[in-house]
Amino acid sequence: MFRARRYRVSLVFAVIFVLIFIHFSRSRDTSASTVSIPAPVDQPKTYPQRPPPAAPNNKEPIAPESPSSHEPTSESVSTPAQQVEKPAAPDSKPPQDLVSGAHGQASSKDSSVAGQTTTSSSDNGSAKGDGLEVPPYSLDYHGHARLEVDLPETNRPTVHWKQVQEHYPLAPGNLIKLPTGKSKALPRVQAAFRDETTSDKIQRVQRLSTIKAAFEHAWNGYKTSAMGHDEIKPLRGGFRDPFMGWAATLVDSLDTLWIMDLKDEFAIAVDQVKKIDFTTSKRDEIPVFETVIRYLGGLLGAYDISGHKYDVLLEKAVELADIVMGAFDTPNRMPTMFYKWAPHDAAKPHLADFDTTLAEIGSLSVEFTRLAQLTKQDKYYDAIARITNELEKLQGQTMLPGLWPLKIDASGCRTAASQLNHEVPRNGVVDTEPSALSPTPVHTPAFSSASPSSSSASPSTPPMPSSTHTPPLAQNERPLPTDAQSYTNFFDRRDGGSLHIDAEPANYDAPNEGANSGVSSSSGDKACSGGLAAPPSPKQKFGLGARGDSTYEYLPKEYMLLGGLNEQYPAMYKKAMNATREHLLFQPMVKDERDLRFLSTMTLTRPIAEQVPDSASATYEGTHLGCFAGGMFALGAKLFGIEGDLDLAAKLTNACVWAYGVTKTGIMPEHFLLVPCKKGEPCVWNEIEYWNALDPNEEQRIAEAEKAIEQKSKASDPTKRSTTNGIRRRDSSGKWHVIADSASTDDLINHDEDEVKKQDAKDKAVPHEVFVTQRIMNERLPPGVARILNRAYLLRPEAIESVFYMFRITGDNYWRERGWEMFQAVSKYTRTEIAHSAINDVTLEKSKMRDTMESFWLAETLKYFYLLFADPSVVSLDDYVLNTEAHPLKRPAY
Repeated sequence: MFRARRYRVSLVFAVIFVLIFIHFSRSRDTSASTVSIPAPVDQPKTYPQRPPPAAPNNKEPIAPESPSSHEPTSESVSTPAQQVEKPAAPDSKPPQDLVSGAHGQASSKDSSVAGQTTTSSSDNGSAKGDGLEVPPYSLDYHGHARLEVDLPETNRPTVHWKQVQEHYPLAPGNLIKLPTGKSKALPRVQAAFRDETTSDKIQRVQRLSTIKAAFEHAWNGYKTSAMGHDEIKPLRGGFRDPFMGWAATLVDSLDTLWIMDLKDEFAIAVDQVKKIDFTTSKRDEIPVFETVIRYLGGLLGAYDISGHKYDVLLEKAVELADIVMGAFDTPNRMPTMFYKWAPHDAAKPHLADFDTTLAEIGSLSVEFTRLAQLTKQDKYYDAIARITNELEKLQGQTMLPGLWPLKIDASGCRTAASQLNHEVPRNGVVDTEPSALSPTPVHTPAFSSASPSSSSASPSTPPMPSSTHTPPLAQNERPLPTDAQSYTNFFDRRDGGSLHIDAEPANYDAPNEGANSGVSSSSGDKACSGGLAAPPSPKQKFGLGARGDSTYEYLPKEYMLLGGLNEQYPAMYKKAMNATREHLLFQPMVKDERDLRFLSTMTLTRPIAEQVPDSASATYEGTHLGCFAGGMFALGAKLFGIEGDLDLAAKLTNACVWAYGVTKTGIMPEHFLLVPCKKGEPCVWNEIEYWNALDPNEEQRIAEAEKAIEQKSKASDPTKRSTTNGIRRRDSSGKWHVIADSASTDDLINHDEDEVKKQDAKDKAVPHEVFVTQRIMNERLPPGVARILNRAYLLRPEAIESVFYMFRITGDNYWRERGWEMFQAVSKYTRTEIAHSAINDVTLEKSKMRDTMESFWLAETLKYFYLLFADPSVVSLDDYVLNTEAHPLKRPAY
């Protein structure tokens, strides 16, 4: 009896233990079978939306955020801002000689081919460990554009965005109006295609089916493993939420589902879109650029391509846009690119960014324009038209007129020279006249609301005169910042928080940068009502690749979307391309003497018209991001009738096709350096010149290596290499060997490091022929490539994008054949059992995978492959404009 009772008690304890184990296992499980979808919106908004409530007459002014407003407080403990976990430190650091800045951009020592003597490792982009997770640096994201958060479960109430009163509102009469009227008869873009033969059609349909199957494979993996989340982990399964957690892949893929005739899947996806709550997130800042091109563009593209049959898509687009519009509530109506959406933050005045990137601020136009066309609300067009006006003003005032620097100061503060010596109270509010402080009057930025050259903008109401009153100094006032450190204490720079994914963080600690950038930050003065400017840096960098690309891409596309009713865009495009052809375009020296063109990046310390020795340097490079340029030049050639640009577009596109074909995998590296030919001279392959570029400083290299060997030899301690009574180590055969005598472990480690350094020095102290041969073999350099700075393939679409444009514009089947070769290579080396993954090294046939599949794989890359082989009437370029995320926006009828 006692024994039976004892067993019964043991059984009860065992059952309790099993239940507890199962409970905790389930609560922590984020496996591939987990499906988590955001809760539905409590009260979804519809358009048109009512204007924000007017401010009470007795409301006190609120100063733009001070640094303290960004710090955790007891009042904000329940907000997502306080719950975000910082990303873990990378497992391994990038080689300092290979990666610097954004997108693997070369550091200053790599600004030309000369001086490239460092040998890379065999897999410079791979992470330590199992190779599944990629270190944050190698994702090529900077700032907080991509930020993964994984929050613990909490009983705290969810914070939701709410409409707040604007601090710098515009009167309805001051809004820049959307152009209306009959569209111009613009030139046709697509070629006149001939009827295809039966055999050609069979082959095309087979290839189309293969591409569609690849999409379905990745889509089904996402549906099973990550539905409702931003991205799938294509190796392990499960999900990640780097973009607000609003199902980025789902929204980004909507129009691709429709285009590929997956209508049932499209309907399922639309049902999931209804459940997305744009009013809340685990992240405390909205990355405006990424949100606009992926989410807003995805919703509008799906709405247009599906024939406006799903009203919820436009309703959700309006809901999202009205939240993002809060980023434009600044003194100069330029957007802050990382918008703090939570009510306690959104209610505070804020400034546009002192250091943003060209691509961020210049690539919002087509999405907001299309939304304005669909909703008939001018406020969306006004937001981006002001940016266009400022870009137009700045275009001729840079060190390289016609092009914009890759870094832009959007704050509007640095132009207020009269405020440099003013003082402001510690709370950031200037003691001005009461009438100037009242938030009730409508504030109009100091710059013109419409450019004189714009035929589309309505006459602007003259801006309100700014106050000339100089406030008296209070006892608690302090001087404005005068150096970089005082700016750190006075304002919250957010240290890269307002940087696009391809951005390079500003160096605020560099001498003389930002030293004379005083800012008065109250809503009562106009100190920050200026326009766009180049940051106060001793140098400006120009290029069409990372950090600048889509601003140039959107010039012809916005013109098409507006039906040719705004002449700003062709004028700006032509100026930019004239400067590009003259200063950035170069021909690389490659085997087979192929006539290719790439685009360099130029850094200037003085205006190009005042050239002096060492005032300009160029990086002769190839980047996957820059491969969009071929399609852009082709589109511009047809749209604006620019003679010779269609031929140039073919050379730019063929350059990227060549870069795909010269690696082991048949895939182009993310970033590499080339040897340029001299302008105006025949460009022929020269082995000696190429080898000299790989070892430009032979004598200096050997001398430094020999000196290093000598120093290491003198520093060596022979007692540490004694073979008696020392530290022993067992070799692979199991035998023990004495490797050190009377040495501590630290001594032994230091000794081993010294030996490695000595060996490295010996490797560099070799003759020219040996050194160059070792570089070519160790770094796996294709002929013509001087150095590979980033060996990864991130599932990017830019190369196939230009191939698609070239086929649609020329009708030449050559481009379809090149595109098929690219698809076969990409599909082979990126496919996993679940989906597709980015890879670390395209020069290795067995490269490590990164366990990342960005939403643009389904939104852009596979869409462009599919459209290349689809009937040309599917998403015709004469009917649609494709945004930078390949979302088709309907062009107005002629």
